Amino acid sequence: MRILYVTADLPWPLTSGYLRHYHFIRALSRRHEVTLLSLRAPEHGAEDVAALEPYTARIVTEPSSRGRRSFLIKVRDRLRILAAGGDVAAGRLGDAGARLAADRPFDVMLLSGKRTMPVLDGLPALPFVADLCDATSSRIRREMRHARLGRLPSLVLEYLEVRRVERALMHRAEHALFASARDRAALVPTGGGGAATGVATAPASVVPNGVDLAYWRRTRRGLGRDEIVLTGAMDYPANVDAAIRLVDEVLPLVQAVVPTARVSIVGRDPAPSVSALADRPGVTVTGFVDDVRPYLERAAVFAVPLRHGAGIQNKVLEALAMEVPVVASPLAAEGLRTEAGDRPPIDVAAEPARMAELIVARLRQAEAGAKADPALRRYVAAHFDWDRNADRLEAILRAAAGRADAEDGAATPAEAP
Repeated sequence: MRILYVTADLPWPLTSGYLRHYHFIRALSRRHEVTLLSLRAPEHGAEDVAALEPYTARIVTEPSSRGRRSFLIKVRDRLRILAAGGDVAAGRLGDAGARLAADRPFDVMLLSGKRTMPVLDGLPALPFVADLCDATSSRIRREMRHARLGRLPSLVLEYLEVRRVERALMHRAEHALFASARDRAALVPTGGGGAATGVATAPASVVPNGVDLAYWRRTRRGLGRDEIVLTGAMDYPANVDAAIRLVDEVLPLVQAVVPTARVSIVGRDPAPSVSALADRPGVTVTGFVDDVRPYLERAAVFAVPLRHGAGIQNKVLEALAMEVPVVASPLAAEGLRTEAGDRPPIDVAAEPARMAELIVARLRQAEAGAKADPALRRYVAAHFDWDRNADRLEAILRAAAGRADAEDGAATPAEAP
């Protein structure tokens, strides 16, 4: 197949948050020709494009109309996008895709992200699969419950924009993809097309993220001592909230029982409110690190007091692959529940006091000599394998392309004998 793959940002480096698309592009390129159209954030350079070239026939990028800007500029941009019906940069990508299709038509398109929908307006009719990945509108609604009053106008605008796009994609696509059963249920309560809410008309499938088990591997069996770790992009609002909650509400309760307990917050671009946590006793904020694995290997427990978010929490999968015990909020845990209903082998706590109790129990087990638990890694290997999930994606793309071919054939009058 000739696949047109559209993303809302370059899927490189893997710390960018777009590792899902990097792994899928790499897997699909083994048997198919992949052309990548992508919006590009200001921080991306030529080296990021070059890293994707071995897996693509061609790459076309457009500077995104959204970047790391001030709050007021983000609000202004959202108003403009609502008025224009979409991101103008994505519209230019669609025009570029149309020129490529005129030369050699594509068999199918995989459209990822809500901001990329204007690509459709510039392309000729083409069967496409929409990878919504997560139910972003649900994530925004949860964020509204905990956001500062000053952020609410921006969140309301974002919600309106995202909800409109989610409905349109579910209506127009041949097939819709979600990274977790929880996120599919948020938009498709019946688990398929034609949901009771009237949102969905496309069939909807769960194609989870995966973990590179060859990379996320321990070098020693012993757990760390007294070390609580949280990883992730620390400018992402859900992670910012989780880091602050861990330090402000959970850590004091833990230190009251285990005075030597400490927290390491590991991840790029910490927001000022996260950086300020480093002033607290027993708290380290690393910022960007070249390799997260040593921090996970030194951990006695991985803690995720997430209150809003969506999709699969890759940071939790990585901790489980490193065989680190995890204490998580119900929201973080639910994203790792499988389509068959299997639940991840982690400790779940909704309230800070209960989370502190579970963390203390894990710290004491590590102090007593507990070893890393291979069962955690086995759960990840059984349910979150990149190649197996890429095979599911490939089958969906083939079916979408095949349905279009069959419809074209049925619409063609038979030749007279």
